[in-house]
Amino acid sequence: MSAVPAHAAGPSSISGCWTQTSPFPYAERPPGKEWGSRTWCFKRRGIMTRFHMACAGGCDAWDLDGRYRWRSPIVWISDVEMSDDGKRQTNVWRRCRVNFTARDRMVLENCYFSADPWVREP
Repeated sequence: MSAVPAHAAGPSSISGCWTQTSPFPYAERPPGKEWGSRTWCFKRRGIMTRFHMACAGGCDAWDLDGRYRWRSPIVWISDVEMSDDGKRQTNVWRRCRVNFTARDRMVLENCYFSADPWVREP
């Protein structure tokens, strides 16, 4: 199943792949900060894939499959919440308002996830 091409999705659609990257280059990261990026692809029928990378001394990467529900301007994203003691996981839905600042840029507002801007991949 493939993502909807960016040119087929209007400004009110989250279809396609979106990337969020640290605001500084890896080689110029401030002391104590890690560089990172994440790419989320919103596919058809509520399927979502996520790829995350984080680098400090070395790099680590992981991917996740999930679900989403889109009712413009709100997206619900399936996620996992850990208990305070780190022993139990609970499946949750995170609700985010999507603000398209341009055709290929969006920000998630009032949300559990980062409010840093996302850029749609071509």
